[in-house]
Amino acid sequence: MPSLDPFDLAILGAGPGGYSCALRAAQRGMRVAIVEQDCVGGTCLNRGCIPTKVLLQAAAYMRSHEAAARLGVDVGRPTLDLARLMQRKAEVVKWLTSGVEGLLYRGKVEVLYGTGRLAPDGMVAVEGAEGRQVIRASHRVVATGSSERAIPGMDVDGQIVISSTHALELSELPRSIAVIGAGAVGVEFASMFADFGCQVTLIEALPRILPLEDEECSQIVAEGLSRRGIQIHTSTPVRSLTTANRCADLSCESAGKTFPLTADKVLIAIGRRPNTAGIGLEELGVKTTRGYVNVDGDLRANIPGIYAIGDSIFTLALAHVATAEGKYVADLVGGGKPRKLCYDAMPRATYCDPEIASVGLSEAQARETGLEVSVGRFPLRNNGKATINGDTQGLVKIVTEKLGGLVRGVHIVGHGAPELIAEAALAMQLEATAREIAETVHAHPTVSEAVMEGAEAVFGLATHG
Repeated sequence: MPSLDPFDLAILGAGPGGYSCALRAAQRGMRVAIVEQDCVGGTCLNRGCIPTKVLLQAAAYMRSHEAAARLGVDVGRPTLDLARLMQRKAEVVKWLTSGVEGLLYRGKVEVLYGTGRLAPDGMVAVEGAEGRQVIRASHRVVATGSSERAIPGMDVDGQIVISSTHALELSELPRSIAVIGAGAVGVEFASMFADFGCQVTLIEALPRILPLEDEECSQIVAEGLSRRGIQIHTSTPVRSLTTANRCADLSCESAGKTFPLTADKVLIAIGRRPNTAGIGLEELGVKTTRGYVNVDGDLRANIPGIYAIGDSIFTLALAHVATAEGKYVADLVGGGKPRKLCYDAMPRATYCDPEIASVGLSEAQARETGLEVSVGRFPLRNNGKATINGDTQGLVKIVTEKLGGLVRGVHIVGHGAPELIAEAALAMQLEATAREIAETVHAHPTVSEAVMEGAEAVFGLATHG
């Protein structure tokens, strides 16, 4: 039972944004409470980023024998023990969530399990297994995360029609699976299931997969997925879905014509919606748009003392973005003067094969703003370390302002892209130019040299271009 003394900060939701906010606030000497209705770590640690990447790592090992064979190492064709993989996934999740619980305990953060609801006068009501508790806080943060979006008329039954959450708990692999939605989540699962030996069909209503990525780069990923046997249908809405005889029948439309498709399972991956219903926002007069809390540049809602972060607001729905926002609010509430968040410098990553990562504007977006741009491209097939690794599919693409060379976007396709993009994010955070990246000496041989040569390519000076 928490103390009746008021808290400095109360947070609804213990996902990456919420618990990072709590820990930073505790480090600032504040008295903090965090309310969680499920598990500490939120979707990311329990049903999203972390467990998905465990499965994707296994998928990478499934195809690693091919690269080994090219180097004269015959390890044989791998087989997958799905039960052991799921056990390892559970171990990783438990290890990391336990670590977060330990950090909150050591930070003296009061963790209240139950459903939180904002009330007048700084109050937060918590309905949990131990009954109803009410606390008061000077500042309150909405960090309630998001849930999978559904398609009207296509009910998720958890057996044949599944969500990403169900896909992480399979006891056996389907022979065939249709993935509806080719954003980051859909593409990652499509890539993973293909590596596991399933027949995969990827369906997207928009004209291309990974529609938020640079068009040239998303096309490279599409070509790579197709070469691995994944059937891709773009500009193809699904008109109906029925289940019978332990499989799904879909009716799809492309170029004005319908065609049927049958699969053992269907994965719905069309995005996520904010979990802000029923937490007291409307009653308090907090302004929202389609469930997202409207906030200003300091992440404040229109009601004093209420903030919102992560998937609850109109910013990139990514764990690291929520984490940055949580720390920003804690620093702000704690009396500091944190540097304004630079969303243009926040990276995106998709862990398919080939991997893709980006930061800033795509080439098309830069041109749409009216900028005169210069673009540098460097193919990984010209990089020594990528050739050694046998991972030469992909490129580094750097978009800059023509006058002055300020970097406005970096896009990387290929193995290790999510790691390489950190350099580009730092460059954009520091408002670096392409020349400054080009003149930064990179170790040889490394794949990171491709970033340097991509910057050199802006000026037509790439050594190996």
